[in-house]
Amino acid sequence: MSIYRSRARAALASAQSELASNEDQHLKYAALELRMAIEAVTYDRASAYKSEFPPQEYETWQPKKVMAVLLEIDSTADSDSTISLGIEPSPGERPEVMHDLGKEVVFNLKAIKRHYDALGNFLHVPSIKQTLSGSLPGPEKIRNRCEEIARDLEEVLASKVFNSTLGIFSSFDCAECRVRIRKRMPRDKDQVIADCFECKASYTITRTSDGKFETETRTQEIPCPNPGCGHPAVIFPREVSEGEYWICEKCGGRNEFKLGILHHPAN
Repeated sequence: MSIYRSRARAALASAQSELASNEDQHLKYAALELRMAIEAVTYDRASAYKSEFPPQEYETWQPKKVMAVLLEIDSTADSDSTISLGIEPSPGERPEVMHDLGKEVVFNLKAIKRHYDALGNFLHVPSIKQTLSGSLPGPEKIRNRCEEIARDLEEVLASKVFNSTLGIFSSFDCAECRVRIRKRMPRDKDQVIADCFECKASYTITRTSDGKFETETRTQEIPCPNPGCGHPAVIFPREVSEGEYWICEKCGGRNEFKLGILHHPAN
């Protein structure tokens, strides 16, 4: 069990304890613990995609944004699933008997959008507009929402199997830094882009007609802008960004990418 799943269980238990007190002033503490539980189960889900999760997204903490990244990686990342096991009579033929190993319930993006911000609203002093309009959430409404979320989280954490991420993958060593790259191949796509998380290298992976994968390095040639040179350099697409540069192999000059504005004088 990951540390985040343990934290989710602890936060849920604390929230349930606050709700069990039947004290209205404890509801905000229950809401806070439930928010933390939602964060924890979402981070736990993300940990299952560790090898595919872009390092630049590690600082993302909002569950909605984290789940959005996961759905870019795997369109089924927030879907419930059931894992069953059976023996094929012959390769590719469905087994006559399937043994159920368990169901996984995921706290999906729809649930995050519906509940997470609502819980946050319970943690703040009502705005002037809310006060003047009288649209303040009463204790009963807050309690009902918290109890609903607690039940949903309880079902998620009771899953017999969890963080199953079955898929078709292409794995290969980066030609530049030799770090292993592992890329998921969606069933409905025959070509995807795979970026190395260790360096700037980028690749195109293509599924062939026989079900195998071909990998091609993504590069482009850019000539040295020195008027007296023009020697081409092979550049990765991810290197074309502000501040990146290369040293020309022919003239030795430094060529740096800059954001520029071209001015056209008035006639």
